[in-house]
This record gives sequence, structure tokens and C-alpha cells, in this order.
Amino acid sequence: MKIAVFSDAHSNIHALEAVLADIRRQKPDAMVCLGDTVGYASQPAACVARVRELGCPVVLGNHDEAVFSEADPAESMNHTAVAGIRHSRHQLTEDDLDWLRALPMDVKTSEAAFTHASLCDDYPWLYVLDHDDAERHFLAQRKRICFCGHTHRPGVWIKEPGEWIAFKRGEGTVALPKTGKVLINAGSVGQPRDGDPRACYAMFHVEEKKVEFRRVEYNVEAAVLGILRAKLPRFTAERLVGAV
Repeated sequence: MKIAVFSDAHSNIHALEAVLADIRRQKPDAMVCLGDTVGYASQPAACVARVRELGCPVVLGNHDEAVFSEADPAESMNHTAVAGIRHSRHQLTEDDLDWLRALPMDVKTSEAAFTHASLCDDYPWLYVLDHDDAERHFLAQRKRICFCGHTHRPGVWIKEPGEWIAFKRGEGTVALPKTGKVLINAGSVGQPRDGDPRACYAMFHVEEKKVEFRRVEYNVEAAVLGILRAKLPRFTAERLVGAV
């Protein structure tokens, strides 16, 4: 069985379409979207429509929540993120917003748990960036394997029984341990931040106990032009080129 897991499209329809085309070629048995379909780039409505028509499980991301929330995003987000939220609010229909409101915080199947940021309830939208963050997450993880996004950096966190937490970069194919707990970050479709500007997603090979990190070329120039034409922050465009 193969499960395609993708996250953080962030209104970048060019990257999303390229990833979905690659997923189709891989012929997985299932797909899961880890949220943050909107925010940052110029085409939130197109991305929402595309994800909705897939009919696959989708979880709520923090940018998704910020778009339908009545709170001022400037209270918790930086200027670049706020601009993307406000742009998304203007572009999405009430039906789109209702769909976002109905998304769950996590999804659990027989194969794995799926969430946007972390399963840790004590730290809303926790960024799992170091060993302390991973420890907080693992305390809440009940299933052996969990997938997340949020940091835009692919990788695998491993906690063996009685062992220190280990981290492996999300490159190529990573064999998963047979024991302990595993947290897999699927990276970002629409705004990678690991130095590689190509779109990223993960393919989970269930029986083989491995995860394949797939990088996909897409029309970055078109995405950049859309951001600039929408008068969104230039840094949003620069991030796609430099993947910083």
C-alpha cells in the first residue's frame, strides 16, 4: 500500500498541480492533505477548489484557521503571513470558508496519524524543529507513525524505546525503524524552506516500512509573477526562488 502525503500548498497552484500530476503517476492507494492550503501566495481559491475535488482526508492548518477566524492575524503572525491571510480572505467564498471551518485537527487511520503541526495540545501549532519540540509531540502520539507539515522542512524524527530522539533529513528514501515512534514531516508543496526550491511531498510505503521524499519541478516564475501582480510582499516571491 502507498499513501501520498502532501502539505502547505499555500495558495501556490503551480506547485500544487505539479505535485498532483506526480502523485497520479505514482498511483498511490490513498492521499492525505496536511493543511495550509491557503495563505502566502496568490491563488487560494484555486488551491482550495483543487484540494476539495480530490475527496481525500484533509486536516486543518494554522493559516487555514487564520483565514476564517475573526481574530486579527497580526496578533500572532508576521507581516508577510498577515498579507497572505488578508488576500485569502478576499479571494475565498463563504462556501470555501465553511469547508475550512469543518476540517479536523487530525486524522487517524490504521496506518498512521496525520496532523498539520503536532499532536501536542499544550502548544497550539507547535513547530517541531528540535529535540525538545519532538519530545513534546511524542508524548501525545499514540500511534506508532505520524505525519505532519507546518515547518516546510522534510524530515523524520525517531524515538526508540528508552533511546534519545534522532533526526534524519527528508531526502530520497528513508527506511523506518521497526520499533518506537516515528514523526514524518512531509515538507511543503508551495513554499519549501530547506534550501531546495522544488515542491516536496512524501510517499509512505506501508508494507515496506519506508517513506520516499519526492521533489517536483514546477513553474516557479509563474508563481512569483502571480505574487507580485497580487501586490503581496516581495519576500513571499523571493522565498520561492531561494527556498529560505
